[in-house]
Amino acid sequence: MKPNSKDIYRRLMILKYLIIHSYSTFSSEYLKESAEHWTITEKESFDKELEKDMNKNVSEMKSLGIWEYTTKTEREFLSSFGSKINSVSLMNANWRMEAAIILMWSLNLIDKFPDINEQTNPELLKLVETRKIKLFSNKLTLRPNREILKMRDIIETWHWRVNTRRLIENDFDFQPHATMRDAGIVSLDDVVQMTAKSAYSNGEIKEIIDNDFVFKGKPFRDLNKEDFDEATSIIIERHYALNWLCGLAPRNNWDETPTDT
Repeated sequence: MKPNSKDIYRRLMILKYLIIHSYSTFSSEYLKESAEHWTITEKESFDKELEKDMNKNVSEMKSLGIWEYTTKTEREFLSSFGSKINSVSLMNANWRMEAAIILMWSLNLIDKFPDINEQTNPELLKLVETRKIKLFSNKLTLRPNREILKMRDIIETWHWRVNTRRLIENDFDFQPHATMRDAGIVSLDDVVQMTAKSAYSNGEIKEIIDNDFVFKGKPFRDLNKEDFDEATSIIIERHYALNWLCGLAPRNNWDETPTDT
């Protein structure tokens, strides 16, 4: 079942609280290092301030009627603070901004689909008003399904490119069948080049370099680890959101959204 406009805005409000919480707190690892020379009183005072902010956010979400729609993973994160938050949970919440921008696009809160080469500015969350859903009943307009499906297919192709690079780096044993060999396709990189040229000619990607997908002006195969990791996080989060919008999550459960390619 596909989420409707109210489902999407409710999910967007949840992500706003999640992301804000991730930017306003600190990981347990960071606190352990930075607070090494604090007194017990200073540590307790700092934790109380973080707990106060956490309780305020949870209380607001309950009053808006969105707390009950959070997932188990989200509730655990939103109810944690300071030394109770680990780096992995914090990083995952930070990257949810790339999923949030897709939901914003789907509801026409932004005009253009976000550029694959840029991380989303969290300042855009200001466009997401936090009110009870019933107050938005006549204001929410969802983009046409065909437009969302088209972007889902395109971002899935980008995710496929992420996975092919990983396979190549791991020396995947590619075994082309006879028809592929006859066409001159003998390696996984040959498949990449063929796919990139096809996607470009179809207008699915805006540029290619050396017959490859391009991120920040470089062919995907030439990205250093830092750029590849950044591209991967942007692509996976956006794929996640688009799959959810297309109704691929079992029972519409956000945490169970698949991102297979």
